[in-house]
Amino acid sequence: MEFLQALLPSTSLLRLESYAIESGDCLLLNLSSTQTIVPCPLCGGLTHRIHSHYERTLADLPCVHFRLRLILQVCKFFCPNSECRRRIFTERLPQVAAPWGRKIVRLIQRLQSIGLALAGAAGARLGNCLGYAICGSTLLNHLQRLPLPDFTTPKVLGVDDFAFRKGHNYGTILVNLETHQPIALLADRKAKTLIEWLQAHPGIEVLSRDRSKTYKSAMTEGAPESRQVADRFHLVKNLSETLEQAFGSYRSELKAAEQSQHQATVADAPEETVVAVPQPTAAEKSQQQIRQNQQRKIEHQKTIKSFRAQGWTQTAIAQKLGVSLKSVERYSSLPDFPEIPARRPTFGRSLLDPYKPQLLNWWNSGIREPGILMKLLKPCGFEGSLRTLQRYISGLRKVQGLPPVRIKVAQALPKVLDPQSPPFTPRQAAYLVGLNPENRQAEETDLLERVMQQHPDLTLLVEVADEFLQLLRQRQAGAFDDWLLKAASCALKPLQTFAKGLFDDYAAVKASLMTEFSNGPVEGLNNKLKLLKRQMYGRAGLELLAKRFIMTA
Repeated sequence: MEFLQALLPSTSLLRLESYAIESGDCLLLNLSSTQTIVPCPLCGGLTHRIHSHYERTLADLPCVHFRLRLILQVCKFFCPNSECRRRIFTERLPQVAAPWGRKIVRLIQRLQSIGLALAGAAGARLGNCLGYAICGSTLLNHLQRLPLPDFTTPKVLGVDDFAFRKGHNYGTILVNLETHQPIALLADRKAKTLIEWLQAHPGIEVLSRDRSKTYKSAMTEGAPESRQVADRFHLVKNLSETLEQAFGSYRSELKAAEQSQHQATVADAPEETVVAVPQPTAAEKSQQQIRQNQQRKIEHQKTIKSFRAQGWTQTAIAQKLGVSLKSVERYSSLPDFPEIPARRPTFGRSLLDPYKPQLLNWWNSGIREPGILMKLLKPCGFEGSLRTLQRYISGLRKVQGLPPVRIKVAQALPKVLDPQSPPFTPRQAAYLVGLNPENRQAEETDLLERVMQQHPDLTLLVEVADEFLQLLRQRQAGAFDDWLLKAASCALKPLQTFAKGLFDDYAAVKASLMTEFSNGPVEGLNNKLKLLKRQMYGRAGLELLAKRFIMTA
């Protein structure tokens, strides 16, 4: 009895009268209240006059493998205040259970913790394993009763958007950057909503954001006395997009730099080493056909536009060229087609590329059977076909002088070296520029230098971009104005556009070079918010999402 008495939710308010085991897995405890004087819930008057007794059935936390059920005998009292509307009231035990509640307070708190961590369906599965016998809807109902925690207005606030449904509707996340604690979720990312929130919470000194013009205008109007700081990650991201656009106009130079490095690698190879030759694939033949079709489209468009400039009608042009009237209309309205057609991102890459170093080690050690090599590659994660492997092996046999059939050769064979790599794209070039020089590999540094040697514009592009990155990394706010003038006056149009965007957001960008604040913690919490949102599959409203997000951070 003493052990069971110690298990009660309140040993001072409850007394154990008896216990019994029902159905083999239910421990039934009969309890009574020890209160003798209680206050009226309306007027607060104290009384000891008992009107009657009644029983409450309450569920408690499971004990070992037993479900715990409490039969609690409590009293009804007369109110001592003759002017009170409540003449008779029931005894309250707020430390044990809420009025009209069917569960003990500590059980509800445990269920709310499970619901915050796992939401409805997953929380119900865990609860059933732990013996709580709860459903997902009940868990969510308990979560709805939880109030959001109070917060003091932060001095440094981070603002970012998040997607309820990507590409359709978005909300706004607000984070205290001093404590890295989320404080609110707004229903949309409109300027008006953020303005109202900022005006309702005055006292913010620093506002960190991305490059959004909507947030900029909202912060300027809602908190004009606050200092705005542009996020450095987004500045680097904007620069990377600018570099990719600029490098896109120099694809031939990028290819020449790549070939130059390839030739240097081949020239430095030892004499007893041979270099693998790339084998033509169906993708290359397809790309050649695409280039031919692109040239034909360009010629058709030039001819149609020249006839239109001479005053020909669309019908006459269609009859002259033997094309449809719709094609003439479409070619006339479209801008000039680019000389180089767009390529899929994976063009020139093979599923075998990540495994070539290991494959060459096996090949040079004497393992040359395609079937054996295929069995060795499968555990490494290779998902390509045997034909892909055979096509590559045929190139290795060719450079080593082996016959096309699998005939054993007695003499020693030279080792094979494969310096091939996927095509060097503008995005990869922008990535190399954005890397910290200390983090670049030797071959990456060499490739970037060869790119700069191909054209003076590329040298200028890399130097200006590198200067800006150094300003960000070393927080050299004093040199920012000179760099901005240099970028705005250079001959490269993408850099001019980038500099103009920095001019429009000058104060916030310069502040990012002078303070340690950034939106990094906000981006991290945004990732957590995505996880919580996807756990509930879009069926939870903003209120429930905010509670799970804020109260578990």
